Amino acid sequence: MTMALPAKFTASIPGLVRKKEGALIQYGPIGVDLGRNGLRLVQFVNNGNDLALHASVFVPFSTELHESSKHLRALIKKAFRKNGFVGREVIACVQPEDAKIMMLSYMHKPGKTDEELIVQRIAERVDDDISNYVIDYMMVRPEVSDGQERSVLVAMAQRDAVINYLEHLRKAGLEVKLLEIEPTAVRRLVSARHDHDHTANLVTVSMGNSQTYITVLSGRRLIYERDIDFGEQQLIALLCKELELGELEARSMFVRDETAYAKDIEHDGQDASVTDALYSVLKPLFMELVEDINMALVYAASETRGTPVKHVYLTNLIATWHGIESFVGSLIDVPVSVLMPFEGFDNAETVDSKSDPRAAVVTGMALHGMTEAV
Repeated sequence: MTMALPAKFTASIPGLVRKKEGALIQYGPIGVDLGRNGLRLVQFVNNGNDLALHASVFVPFSTELHESSKHLRALIKKAFRKNGFVGREVIACVQPEDAKIMMLSYMHKPGKTDEELIVQRIAERVDDDISNYVIDYMMVRPEVSDGQERSVLVAMAQRDAVINYLEHLRKAGLEVKLLEIEPTAVRRLVSARHDHDHTANLVTVSMGNSQTYITVLSGRRLIYERDIDFGEQQLIALLCKELELGELEARSMFVRDETAYAKDIEHDGQDASVTDALYSVLKPLFMELVEDINMALVYAASETRGTPVKHVYLTNLIATWHGIESFVGSLIDVPVSVLMPFEGFDNAETVDSKSDPRAAVVTGMALHGMTEAV
């Protein structure tokens, strides 16, 4: 038996279906990275079934523009309109030069809260009035019994610097939902990449201008983080000293400019013998980095009953250098690759084919609330 539907109701069905489909679409927050040389913006969308890259753009600009809220507002407005970003809610990151990140251990004491004990440990480690800082923390080893040592990842930033940065973004027309730190954002991206494997030990090495963050993940858990004074600044200075080069000349031998992206980072126009010679000059500094990476590998195995690290991911500024993947891979006994942030996400090729390791942090920020690894 069949029943004919009224024509008026039948005509409304397509509209109802589209409305239902629209209700399933979830646009994530916009990850925003206001770097030294440009602005990066990334946004994801979940259509109810899959997570896809919705919009992405890198806009280079000068230092003067970086400091002008008025000009930044105009630039953001144009970027949003041209690239189809939805909403104004953003996730921003504390600038590396303003952030201090450290791992702390403490013993739980009866009658004391975790917050009280953490604040006490921070005060013991910092030669300053901690009321001058904005402080946040994440438990790294929360599931322990009384009398056992607990570990926590602490992020600190000068209060005035944070307020000024948030105000700068507000004047630029953005609504900051959350301010987070680089290791947390990269952790979210790597966790999304390994969503099928909840037990793998992974290491990320985020090498920036003057600081490097080494992070160990066990499944979705962050179990270790260390920041060290190592970055492009120190490496270029050594190259200039040893080869008597000017800074721009030394930089050009390794560093791609902001618009020169390449999917195959290991194979480009530079002669391999030249690259090898340059790395031989820088090897003493890199060996110091390798020593810290090996400490992270040992720590991962000790914390996970001997489970070895499955992979090491390189990201951020130095991850764009010629031959970096092969060079670091030759120094450690774990598979190494450069973390390409959009790889594996739906629609990535359509939205932005210029995938760049420097976008890993902002991509991780844009995934906030879109994956389990918040």
